[in-house]
Amino acid sequence: MKYGVSVILTVLFLVLAFRGTDFSKLYDSLAGANYWWILANFGVLMVSHVIRAWRWRYLLDPIKPNIGLRNLFSGVMVGYMMNNILPRAGEITRPYTIGKLETISKGAAFGTIVVERIMDTLSFLLLIAAIPLLYHGEMSASFPWLAKASVATALVTLALFSVVVVFMLRRDWTDVMLRYFTKVVPGRMTGRVEHLAHAFLDGFLFLKRPGSFLMITVTSIVIWLLYALMMYCAFFAFDIQKLGINGAIAVLAISSIGVALPTPGATGTYHAFTSQALIRLYGVDQAVALSYATVTHAVGFVGVTMIGLYYFVKDNVSVSEAMKNGGPTQP
Repeated sequence: MKYGVSVILTVLFLVLAFRGTDFSKLYDSLAGANYWWILANFGVLMVSHVIRAWRWRYLLDPIKPNIGLRNLFSGVMVGYMMNNILPRAGEITRPYTIGKLETISKGAAFGTIVVERIMDTLSFLLLIAAIPLLYHGEMSASFPWLAKASVATALVTLALFSVVVVFMLRRDWTDVMLRYFTKVVPGRMTGRVEHLAHAFLDGFLFLKRPGSFLMITVTSIVIWLLYALMMYCAFFAFDIQKLGINGAIAVLAISSIGVALPTPGATGTYHAFTSQALIRLYGVDQAVALSYATVTHAVGFVGVTMIGLYYFVKDNVSVSEAMKNGGPTQP
């Protein structure tokens, strides 16, 4: 059912993105693009994934110190590849992959993925908050729902994060809550549920290490700066570099909404939000805006899938085993 919803969303947003398009103009825009800049765009994307793997090392360090960058990068790329096939499948496959390669708790590894998603959400909200400094037009006229949605997302994210941190720091409170919960769980599963809950909370142990927290913060900033640079490089491919780095950050913020929606590899949602950001905020021609969205998405989608597939085969990752055993249900 959930994949059916994903397919519907993909088709819906593709229709919204491309309706009313003059496809002859779209073809001309695609044919006239400078694809060397698209290659640079992909190169920056891959550097950001390397930094993301490096950041993951600091998140996992309390669980297992000094994990090699190669295995971390494999987990990241296999996860992104799976997200390109099945929405959110990467969040299950990543902890399975690193757990398999490094023999660590998959539940704890899953906890670090949750931390990543919280950090990415907060980074996105900071970008949204910074848009008035970067874009001097009337944002509410173009995206009237953005401010309320951002506030609601911020409140929910911070509330959930605060609750998890409290339970991570006060394991005695966690045990009290688990005793109430396990009353409705079959007796044979009680120990397993308690173990998995604590393993998940172990994914937040980096908060007790100031040095790790500093490096995670720095690498998070670097990742998002690279994302902005990636968007900016692609501006040159379509001769819209006049929008500048401020424009790249603004478009990145809006496009990130599309990336967050549950479609395979953000197909359709990325096209719609990215093109609409270019059209509504900066008056970019529809054909050029759609060309930009289509090419940047396609290069990232195909390139990441191919690299992820390489590590998937190289490290002998099993889809069925990952989906069955890779999530937080495994110690």
